[in-house]
Amino acid sequence: MPNNNDTFLKWTYGNSKLEKTSGEAFKIVGYGISADTDINGVNSCPGASACRGVCYAKQGTYLFRNVREARFFNLQASFLPEYSDMLVNDLAKVSRKYNTVRIHDSGDFHTQAYLDAWKRAASVFPNVTFYAYTKSMHLDLFSNLPVNFKLVQSLGGKYDDQVDLTKPHSRIFSTDDDRINAGYVDGNINDLPAILGDVKIGLVYHGVKKLTDAQSKFFR
Repeated sequence: MPNNNDTFLKWTYGNSKLEKTSGEAFKIVGYGISADTDINGVNSCPGASACRGVCYAKQGTYLFRNVREARFFNLQASFLPEYSDMLVNDLAKVSRKYNTVRIHDSGDFHTQAYLDAWKRAASVFPNVTFYAYTKSMHLDLFSNLPVNFKLVQSLGGKYDDQVDLTKPHSRIFSTDDDRINAGYVDGNINDLPAILGDVKIGLVYHGVKKLTDAQSKFFR
C-alpha cells in the first residue's frame, strides 16, 4: 500500500464509506483538501452556500489535527505550478494498488487550473476511475472530461441555476422518506451511485451538528 513515504501528496486510506464501496471491482483511495478555507485569495469551496452550516468535513474526525494538516497540505500544494505533475507522479504509485479515486471527501474544485490538473490525471490513467461531487458549476466541468472521470453536480450551492438535472447530480435531504419520495437513490450507504453514474443521488444529513428548523426546511 502506498504511504506518505512513497507519495508527495496525502491520500486517504481506510475511510469507512470508501471501505463499504470497495470490493473486487473497486479498490478505492480518497483525496481531500481543506473544506471552506480561504487561501491565496481563493476559497476551497467556491460554490458552497447552505452546506456551509452543516458541512460534515468541519465535524467529527475531520477536526483531528493530523486530518486537518494533511488536507491543508494538499490545498497548499494545489497552487504550485508543478502540481499537475505531482498528481500524475503520485498516481503512478497509487494506481498500483487502487483502481478508483474518490476526489474530495472534503473541499472542491476551487480553480479551473486545479480541475484541469485532475482532468489531465484521469486522461493519463484511463484504467482508473475518478469520481467527485462538486458545487463548482462556474467552472468548465464537462469540456474535455475523460470518460473515466465521473462528476456529480451537487445542489445546495451558489450556482444551482447552472446544474444540468439531466446529468448526475445530488441533493441533501433531511430524512430518508424525503429522499425516497423525491425519487433519489441512496448515496449514503456507499459511493456506487456516483461511480456508476446514477442521475439522481440523495444524501441524507447524518452530521454531528443537529439541523436547525430553517436548515431542515431548506433541505426539504
